[in-house]
Amino acid sequence: MSIKASLFTSLSLAISYSAIAEVENLLSAQSFTGALLTPNAQVIDYGDFSLLYGQGVPFQNHIADLDNLFFAAGFAPGFEAGGRIVTQTYSCNLYTESGCGIRDLSASAKYQLPFVYDYTGFNVAIGGQDIGGAANNFATYYAVADYEFDALPVRFSAGYGKSDMTMGIMDGPFGSIELQPLSFVQFIGEYDSTEFNGAVKVFTPEDLLPYGAQVALQYQVYNGHESANVNKENETMWALNASMPFMNYNFTQADAYAKDKTLALSDTIHIAQAQSSSASLTELKKALVDEGFINVQLGSKDAKVIVSLENRRYNHNQMDGVGVALGIISSHLGNDIYNDLGIEAGNQAFELFTLVNDIPMMQVSTSAVCYRAFVKTGESCTDIKFSTSMLTEVIKEGNWLESNNESGFGRTQIILSPALQHRDATEYGVFDYSLALATNVYTTLWSGAAVDVRHLLPVSNSDDFEDGEIWADSRYESEIDRVLIHQTFRLPFDVTNQTSVGIIRTNYQGLMNETNWTSPEGRHSFDFQISQFSHADERDKNGYYIEDRDTALSSYTLSVPEFSWQGTVEGGNYWGGDSGYKITSTHWLGDAKLQATYQSTTAVNSNEAEEFISLGVSIPLTLWRDMKPGYVQLRGTDQFTYALQTRIGKSHNNLNTGMGSSINLQHNLARQYYNDDRMSPKYFESNVYRLRNAYLKYLTL
Repeated sequence: MSIKASLFTSLSLAISYSAIAEVENLLSAQSFTGALLTPNAQVIDYGDFSLLYGQGVPFQNHIADLDNLFFAAGFAPGFEAGGRIVTQTYSCNLYTESGCGIRDLSASAKYQLPFVYDYTGFNVAIGGQDIGGAANNFATYYAVADYEFDALPVRFSAGYGKSDMTMGIMDGPFGSIELQPLSFVQFIGEYDSTEFNGAVKVFTPEDLLPYGAQVALQYQVYNGHESANVNKENETMWALNASMPFMNYNFTQADAYAKDKTLALSDTIHIAQAQSSSASLTELKKALVDEGFINVQLGSKDAKVIVSLENRRYNHNQMDGVGVALGIISSHLGNDIYNDLGIEAGNQAFELFTLVNDIPMMQVSTSAVCYRAFVKTGESCTDIKFSTSMLTEVIKEGNWLESNNESGFGRTQIILSPALQHRDATEYGVFDYSLALATNVYTTLWSGAAVDVRHLLPVSNSDDFEDGEIWADSRYESEIDRVLIHQTFRLPFDVTNQTSVGIIRTNYQGLMNETNWTSPEGRHSFDFQISQFSHADERDKNGYYIEDRDTALSSYTLSVPEFSWQGTVEGGNYWGGDSGYKITSTHWLGDAKLQATYQSTTAVNSNEAEEFISLGVSIPLTLWRDMKPGYVQLRGTDQFTYALQTRIGKSHNNLNTGMGSSINLQHNLARQYYNDDRMSPKYFESNVYRLRNAYLKYLTL
């Protein structure tokens, strides 16, 4: 076959394929999505995360034999951010050993400008890597535009950058072409401001792997750069990356369970809702208790059936417990129950009060007729109303039939979770850690009261956490590190207050008080925390006096659940004696959350603030439907967090020595009572389909 014929055949294949697929957006060999060394104007899809491991990084006038580890996620529509580690060795001590090479931790971000594509057909993005970093080995800031043809599977990108990278890479104009002739391969050509490069990327087609996952391999086939380092040859750049959506990300969406997903599901709904024609109050109460709800009460008020209960089984999100309860209640409510209560059935109106430690935190008002239709068809129910206002007074207005069924008094949750101390990309190693099993025994007493005890059991640690090493004092030991008694009150004007007395961090004795006010719709929240703790010993093992630990912190949180986003500003005096502030942007992806934090605090006896940025991810490590709560319930944690932090604004990258640390209790007001700041009417209204989805998932278990 002639060259002309081959080219014609390839072009024909490309054109025919373009009708059914777009050009995939994949990670580059740097810390952004793009070609090989240059970015395009695309970003990681909102809700997806990507991990990359590769070799070959531009450094010291050549493509160096360095490992490249990169984590990134779609934090918001049009916005990706991530953290990158570049290293030559993994456990070599840069202070005491030779030949260790570079070890660098940095942050990156890219933002695709909105509305530009709608008017021009181009996408435009701005971004940077090694943002504000101390060492600035790879600092780059850029603007880039790209364009995709309708008739060809090709993406053209062009941009301009300002870079401190070696060999002038991205320090000026750059551009790339990404050609995808088949559903599993891309050919890359680029100009990186000084030279031309070529690469091939092979990846799994969309929907081939379960859970929306994708795996890709990229390999450099041509590099126009000649090594300017007389002692080093250029290495070939290659990388392997994997990406997938965060767990449960789409569970709040209307189409998580299609209206007529299966005949079996439709039949199951029909059978469940048929109970409404004959169920009694006793059968309704039994159904709720059998599903594991505690503190169950039934009654009536103003021609409405009222129900109060507490969920301890659905611990990813309290909204799931509310959804299951609403489904069960609406499927049992019928004329017989209203007649038994001596009230007019009408459209079968009812109210549900959700309790936490026997304190009412959410009220849902709706009608069984409307809600059954919502569950059955997926069509919105206009009768659903949510409220958190003055609930301690409102709940007393009901005519309750009897005392609580399945009282929460004395019930114990045994919560298992990993405890992890870690140091990332330091001069001592790429990843140093101390890992322990944390066993938290949480026993509820009377309303708002609980005993909170945690034991740590060491599992493993790296060499640098051994005795005599740099992190030895931070290694987990087998010990009880927390013994607290909590007492929480719901005060007038929707103020919630919790006082905690006891021992934290093994040897510190004292008390902490936290007060929260959240606006009626849940948009605004103010939190105030003060504490006083003293060490059990007056002096440490070296004879130095141990200072008391007094903290005083205030914070304001703006919640925008329509965009699954929260912004928090916090300031005051921290655990280490430093004072300053933090600004945190939280992006919810289902029940996982991504957080980006800027921190600026000033140490005691210092006049200069120290600045850090961090990226973190928090996920629930427990079943969606936990063990049924008896007097002892074993479950996992609702939130496990892993975060990376790097210093900015300095010529050095010395580690944070504990600045910005606070008392982040596992059972603070936000996590224990406010559903991680998601127990609000505005959040429930914005995610109302999650109520239905939770009940349908319960029916299909």
